[in-house]
Amino acid sequence: MRVGRNENMAKFRAEKISYEKQDQLMKDFREILSKLKTAEGVQDFLKDLLNRQERLMLIRRLLIAEMLEDDMSYQEIINKMKCGTTTIARVARWLNFGRQGYKNAISLKKKK
Repeated sequence: MRVGRNENMAKFRAEKISYEKQDQLMKDFREILSKLKTAEGVQDFLKDLLNRQERLMLIRRLLIAEMLEDDMSYQEIINKMKCGTTTIARVARWLNFGRQGYKNAISLKKKK
Protein backbone atom coordinates (compact mmCIF):
# COMPACT_ATOMS: atom_id res chain seq x y z
CA MET A 1 0.00 0.00 0.00
CA ARG A 2 1.37 3.38 -1.01
CA VAL A 3 1.39 6.13 1.58
CA GLY A 4 0.53 9.66 0.45
CA ARG A 5 3.45 12.01 0.05
CA ASN A 6 2.59 14.32 2.93
CA GLU A 7 1.47 11.67 5.37
CA ASN A 8 5.02 10.73 6.40
CA MET A 9 6.65 14.12 6.05
CA ALA A 10 7.42 15.98 9.25
CA LYS A 11 5.80 19.37 9.42
CA PHE A 12 8.14 22.27 9.94
CA ARG A 13 7.04 25.27 11.95
CA ALA A 14 9.34 28.28 11.92
CA GLU A 15 7.92 29.56 15.20
CA LYS A 16 9.35 26.48 16.95
CA ILE A 17 12.85 27.85 16.29
CA SER A 18 13.76 31.00 18.19
CA TYR A 19 14.56 34.13 16.19
CA GLU A 20 18.08 34.01 17.59
CA LYS A 21 18.54 30.44 16.32
CA GLN A 22 16.97 31.36 12.95
CA ASP A 23 19.47 34.23 12.61
CA GLN A 24 22.36 31.89 13.41
CA LEU A 25 21.15 29.32 10.88
CA MET A 26 20.86 32.07 8.25
CA LYS A 27 24.41 33.18 9.01
CA ASP A 28 25.60 29.57 8.67
CA PHE A 29 23.78 29.26 5.35
CA ARG A 30 25.27 32.54 4.15
CA GLU A 31 28.76 31.34 5.07
CA ILE A 32 28.27 28.11 3.14
CA LEU A 33 27.18 30.02 0.03
CA SER A 34 30.02 32.51 0.31
CA LYS A 35 32.63 29.75 0.59
CA LEU A 36 31.55 27.87 -2.50
CA LYS A 37 34.36 28.59 -4.96
CA THR A 38 32.67 28.42 -8.34
CA ALA A 39 29.36 29.23 -9.98
CA GLU A 40 29.05 25.53 -10.77
CA GLY A 41 29.58 24.72 -7.09
CA VAL A 42 26.80 27.09 -6.09
CA GLN A 43 24.52 25.63 -8.79
CA ASP A 44 25.22 22.05 -7.70
CA PHE A 45 24.53 22.96 -4.07
CA LEU A 46 21.26 24.71 -4.94
CA LYS A 47 20.16 21.82 -7.16
CA ASP A 48 20.79 19.40 -4.29
CA LEU A 49 19.15 21.68 -1.72
CA LEU A 50 16.06 22.77 -3.65
CA ASN A 51 13.69 20.81 -5.84
CA ARG A 52 12.89 22.09 -9.33
CA GLN A 53 9.72 23.87 -8.25
CA GLU A 54 11.50 25.66 -5.38
CA ARG A 55 14.30 26.79 -7.70
CA LEU A 56 11.81 28.10 -10.25
CA MET A 57 9.90 29.93 -7.52
CA LEU A 58 13.06 31.79 -6.48
CA ILE A 59 14.03 32.54 -10.08
CA ARG A 60 10.51 33.79 -10.79
CA ARG A 61 10.63 36.20 -7.85
CA LEU A 62 13.89 37.65 -9.12
CA LEU A 63 12.44 38.06 -12.62
CA ILE A 64 9.38 39.82 -11.19
CA ALA A 65 11.65 42.14 -9.19
CA GLU A 66 13.60 42.96 -12.37
CA MET A 67 10.39 43.74 -14.23
CA LEU A 68 9.23 46.01 -11.43
CA GLU A 69 12.59 47.78 -11.48
CA ASP A 70 12.14 48.22 -15.24
CA ASP A 71 8.79 49.94 -14.50
CA MET A 72 6.62 47.22 -16.02
CA SER A 73 2.99 47.38 -14.91
CA TYR A 74 1.40 44.64 -12.84
CA GLN A 75 -0.71 43.68 -15.86
CA GLU A 76 2.36 43.35 -18.08
CA ILE A 77 4.03 41.16 -15.46
CA ILE A 78 0.88 39.06 -15.04
CA ASN A 79 0.69 38.52 -18.79
CA LYS A 80 4.35 37.61 -19.09
CA MET A 81 4.86 35.55 -15.90
CA LYS A 82 1.35 34.10 -15.47
CA CYS A 83 1.35 35.03 -11.78
CA GLY A 84 -1.09 36.77 -9.50
CA THR A 85 -1.14 40.28 -8.14
CA THR A 86 -0.43 38.94 -4.63
CA THR A 87 2.91 37.52 -5.76
CA ILE A 88 3.85 40.75 -7.51
CA ALA A 89 2.80 42.85 -4.52
CA ARG A 90 4.86 40.68 -2.17
CA VAL A 91 7.95 41.04 -4.35
CA ALA A 92 7.30 44.78 -4.69
CA ARG A 93 7.11 45.12 -0.90
CA TRP A 94 10.45 43.28 -0.45
CA LEU A 95 11.96 45.26 -3.32
CA ASN A 96 10.95 48.62 -1.88
CA PHE A 97 10.98 48.03 1.87
CA GLY A 98 13.34 45.08 2.32
CA ARG A 99 17.06 45.03 2.94
CA GLN A 100 18.01 45.87 -0.66
CA GLY A 101 18.76 42.23 -1.44
CA TYR A 102 16.72 42.22 -4.63
CA LYS A 103 18.20 45.51 -5.79
CA ASN A 104 21.74 44.28 -5.12
CA ALA A 105 21.09 41.02 -6.96
CA ILE A 106 19.56 42.82 -9.95
CA SER A 107 22.49 45.22 -10.03
CA LEU A 108 24.98 42.33 -10.03
CA LYS A 109 23.06 40.59 -12.81
CA LYS A 110 23.04 43.70 -14.97
CA LYS A 111 26.82 44.15 -14.56
CA LYS A 112 27.44 40.85 -16.39
